[in-house]
Amino acid sequence: MIKKFLFCFSILFFLGLVSGNNIFARMTSDGYIIFADVFSSGGSEDSSSSLYGLQDTIGEGLILSATSTSDLYGLKAGFRELYADQSITFDITDTDIELGTLSDSTVGSDFNTMVVNTNAINGFTITVSGNTLESGSDSIDAIGATAAASSSGTEQFGINLVDNATPDVGADPSGASPIGSAADQYNTADLFAFDTTGATVATSTSDINETTYTVSYIANIDSGTQGGTYTTTLTYAATGNF
Repeated sequence: MIKKFLFCFSILFFLGLVSGNNIFARMTSDGYIIFADVFSSGGSEDSSSSLYGLQDTIGEGLILSATSTSDLYGLKAGFRELYADQSITFDITDTDIELGTLSDSTVGSDFNTMVVNTNAINGFTITVSGNTLESGSDSIDAIGATAAASSSGTEQFGINLVDNATPDVGADPSGASPIGSAADQYNTADLFAFDTTGATVATSTSDINETTYTVSYIANIDSGTQGGTYTTTLTYAATGNF
């Protein structure tokens, strides 16, 4: 019995920005950026408003653990602490994925890539949501939240975000360190998962450089799977943890 499987994706893009009513002036060139500078000395500063608070400029403790904070600034007893606007960018290639024509002895596989970059101090999260492969009232069983190996002759639909040998598809996350990582259940070669209730597939806990993820997709059928063109729409969402 031969069946054909196709599926496509709808993509959500999120751009998280820290913004406000303050005016910023910063020096830049092709090689550097100075986003804040100051001339200062110690002494009884006690000015405040709804956006900022000033204390004596005498000493400073840990960066990004300010005593006084607002959406844009962090201040403590010591040198004025400033940090850059936080943002996230997200892009996906190849939004039409084809798994080919399958039998109960062959596995279908394909891949696309996602690129994420953020300077959010608490990192980012990428989630996926959607249904398994469907053709009218017929469907292919999703592997579920617990990762499993590809098994020809067993209904399966799953994904992961690493380099695989069986089948030979995918690549490990890449970029100039520091980069993000694949989430649990999606970070082990030759093991795939897909949870129809939604799942986190990639994450970091701090700011990263541009990270490229390769998402691998697999599908298997059994001898009782009904013929047809099976499709699904998956939605990926990237959110900065500001």
